[in-house]
Amino acid sequence: MIEHQIKKLENPERIRELNPTETLAKAGLKENMIVCDIGAGTGIFSLPAAKITDKEVYALEIADKMIDYLEENKKKQKIDNLKIIKVQGDKLPLEDQSCHLAIMVTVYHEIEDKIKMLEEIKRILKPQGSLLIVEFHKKTTKMGPPMEHRISENEVKDNLLIAGFSLTKEILNEENFYGHLYTLMKKENTKCKHSL
Repeated sequence: MIEHQIKKLENPERIRELNPTETLAKAGLKENMIVCDIGAGTGIFSLPAAKITDKEVYALEIADKMIDYLEENKKKQKIDNLKIIKVQGDKLPLEDQSCHLAIMVTVYHEIEDKIKMLEEIKRILKPQGSLLIVEFHKKTTKMGPPMEHRISENEVKDNLLIAGFSLTKEILNEENFYGHLYTLMKKENTKCKHSL
């Protein structure tokens, strides 16, 4: 099962369309930024991020086989600043205000308690830190989960706005994927927000 998942994540067409290095550049990743890749999978975003920045890139993952795969790739590519961490439960194993950029690539639709996750992301982001979310279009596409598991762009935008993020820019609009960059609003702008 996990081997099948790795094959899907490493699909050359998927990687070509996601274009991780260019997408990270569009998200504003620079060499002095700390990154958190939530649900890092095989590291198609974590590994290039760790080559762009000279600071820590935290690859957070729940599956042991994925962690083994990441560790292997980290060794092969001799990347010292990639920190691979196993996630247990719904708390992200990072300090408050420790990251400039959080990434969720085709992960958001899988999270059961989206409210809790967005609160956790807010906790680990530095003031006015950013969150990159990439998801499958809510329509029939060549790859991706069943329609009922997908989440529309408008739904993501609404969720993030309510959680205290503002849409900075739309980064991806491909055949299978869309991607948005959100910035954490200043606290005074979020006082009147309600929970999701």
